[in-house]
This record gives sequence, C-alpha cells and structure tokens, in this order.
Amino acid sequence: MVNPKDVLVDVIGLSKQLCAVPIEGELAYATKENFLGRVVDGYHPDALEVCLLTRKAAEQLCDVQNEVVKQGLGLFVFDAFRPLRAVKNFSSWYREPLNNDFEKERKQVHFPHLKKEDLVRLGYAPETISRHNFGGAVDLSLMRLEDKQFLDMGTVFDFFDSSSHLDAKAEIIGEEALQNRELLVNVMESFDFLPYPFEWWHFEYHKQEVADPMDMEITPDLKGLGLSKCLQ
Repeated sequence: MVNPKDVLVDVIGLSKQLCAVPIEGELAYATKENFLGRVVDGYHPDALEVCLLTRKAAEQLCDVQNEVVKQGLGLFVFDAFRPLRAVKNFSSWYREPLNNDFEKERKQVHFPHLKKEDLVRLGYAPETISRHNFGGAVDLSLMRLEDKQFLDMGTVFDFFDSSSHLDAKAEIIGEEALQNRELLVNVMESFDFLPYPFEWWHFEYHKQEVADPMDMEITPDLKGLGLSKCLQ
C-alpha cells in the first residue's frame, strides 16, 4: 500500500509558489457547516486549509488557477483528498436519525427534498469508497478576486438535488448560474479535470495516480506536504 505522505501535495501551498494569486479553500468536512452537521472523521478542525491532491492533479489545478486569474477570478476548494475513514463515517451517518436541531438545519441547507437514505441511491454521496480517497478528485467553485464573493452557481456546495446537475436548465438555476457553471466546466476540462454530472462542484483528474484508496487523517502538520518534490 502506498504511503499517502509520499504521493499527496498541499495544493494551496503549491499555488503560493506557482500562481500569481494563490488558490483559497476551507475543508467543509473539518467544520460543522456541512451536510452531516458535524466534523467528519479524518478531518482535524485546525487543518481547514490543508487541501491535498496527488502531484500531477495539484500541478494542473495550479494551472487552472493561473488561467482563471486572468479573468479576475480564483478557485476556492471545499474538499480534495478525503480519508477512507471519512466515507465510513458517512456510511454510519446515513443509518442514524437526525440527532439535533442543528442537523435538521443542515438538512434544509443541503438536502431539503430528500431523506438520508436517498443520498447514496441517487448518486450524491458514497457509501464505501469515494473518488476523493485516491487523491485526484476536488470539490470547488469560482470566486471574484476583487471582493472574494462566490460566483452564482445556482445552488450551494453539496446541495443534493437535480438543480445541482450539470444538465440543469436556466429556467431552474438562472442564466447567470448556467454560464458560470459552463465557465467552470470548460476551464477544468481544458486542464484535464473531468466533471461529475450530478454535482457541478466535483471534478476528477483524468489520470488516476494512485491504485488504492488512502486513509490518512488530515492534520495541521501536513501543511506544506510534498512541496519540495514539486519544486525541485
């Protein structure tokens, strides 16, 4: 089995070296502000900006950032490498009742029209293995550099509904959101990231660099991981 520390790179740290304007990000599952309503196993709450990807995916994402900066935009990462233990945490959560008022609030934000058990069946969330476990998938959006505001994408990140699908029409999400999604998809595809039809925010690097899913807690000490190998 590969050691995750040997193949993963801190993409935000790398972007500070390779990009005119660094990529920004905050791991949604290292906070309570996510669809579970709690910090997810494998994410340390003090490692919000430790966004890890395999080397080629990280380098290519920096190229994406340099491209969108030309348009006054920047990338914002919600999730990148996801430990396998986090998916196991998801799997147990699907089978639990909503435990408190905060979880009920998060349900209204992320899946108001669905039940927990619908999320796996409809392709919105993994039950055993995620593409994120291999280090080549990333969840992100675009923001304006001048005011740090997200572009209108029609829904929030992790909104589990047909309105998050890439084939959602302007009549549902609005013309501006449709154009912004097309912009994001086009620029990501131009640097070899493949979109996921059900989630406008999810992209996967076209070449899987690791054969097996990885499990490593994302902790503050991983900030700067792998930079020396990329910059040598």
